[in-house]
Amino acid sequence: MRDLEKQLLDDFLHDERIMPRVKVEQLLLTYLGLRECSQITIPAEFPGGVEMGQRIDEHVKPHMMKLQGIKDPRGKALAINAIKSLLEKQFEEVVEESEPYKALYLWSDRLGLKSEQTKVRPTVHEVYLFKDGGSRKELRKLQKEREKLRVKTQRRPDPNLGGIQFAYPEEFNAKWIKRMGKLLGYPDCCISRYANDRVKGINVEVRAAKQLADVIKAEEKVDPHVYPIGYFYPCKTDCEKAINKGSTWHELLQKEDERLGAMYGEMINVNVIMVLRQPELINRYVSQFRRPES
Repeated sequence: MRDLEKQLLDDFLHDERIMPRVKVEQLLLTYLGLRECSQITIPAEFPGGVEMGQRIDEHVKPHMMKLQGIKDPRGKALAINAIKSLLEKQFEEVVEESEPYKALYLWSDRLGLKSEQTKVRPTVHEVYLFKDGGSRKELRKLQKEREKLRVKTQRRPDPNLGGIQFAYPEEFNAKWIKRMGKLLGYPDCCISRYANDRVKGINVEVRAAKQLADVIKAEEKVDPHVYPIGYFYPCKTDCEKAINKGSTWHELLQKEDERLGAMYGEMINVNVIMVLRQPELINRYVSQFRRPES
């Protein structure tokens, strides 16, 4: 493999502390220069990530129960801040001390990749991998802008967007989406469609799932290369730019090592299935932000 000894590649592929998708889509595609930047959500994209989240939740649960009984506004605010601090401490102990976390940074270093880690919520972080300082500069600008959007949302929330806007305010800002999409290597037409849909209040996941379901129902062929990365939603199911990107990546990975080509081939087929399932999965996730009806 390009500048990598076979033994090093063998060790990398056999390291079970990193998910296969993360190995290929985030680490190797960035290492090979096929993506300017990639993103990993932790601990969700760690082996055992669900269990890590459950451990943190169980530790904090008693404090959440006590919070419900606090009526004094000042006392409640203090209790909430204490819980946030506890969550952050638990993230450090459970996630950042874990073997998957250490392995991610070990391999990013060995592949010569730089990284930026940002906190989305106390127990959800994003790790960005890239090769040059220009990407770091753009990332930091985007993170500062996201913080401004978060403050703005807290002050003036949109009643039509619900609780999800507090966790991901940038998802409803077209300019931010387009800059981040470009950095992550998505086709410009797909970025524009995604951004415009979000701003108009169109559920992107539902739109993409329906597009795909309609094609399958019509018994038309779907090229899985149109879904080159997990959780990516092309502007249409036959987008030439997305297909070309996926096909090019597949071919280059196959030339590097047949195992990589096979892994990528399996992933894009899984991506097709995941696009169909996303509305269901997103609804489960968003439900945790909905306030219970009185």
